[in-house]
Amino acid sequence: METIFDHKVTKAELKAITGFEDCSLDDFVGWTQRDHYGAIYRLYAYRKDDATAKKYADMIPNDVHKLFGTCYHDFAK
Repeated sequence: METIFDHKVTKAELKAITGFEDCSLDDFVGWTQRDHYGAIYRLYAYRKDDATAKKYADMIPNDVHKLFGTCYHDFAK
């Protein structure tokens, strides 16, 4: 299963995305691939890599959670 840890996430990025800087993959037990795609989307949105963020956003099924949750973030650096 693809996760943010496959994308060389830093502690600062983890803190911005999850609120915790000392997370590990074990903290994400129970997450679905959809949940991980959302985290990867947020990682690339935070990095201001719009093309890659869009690629992962497109992998998430279109539903209310995607529109008003996953893809409703504004990361200011």
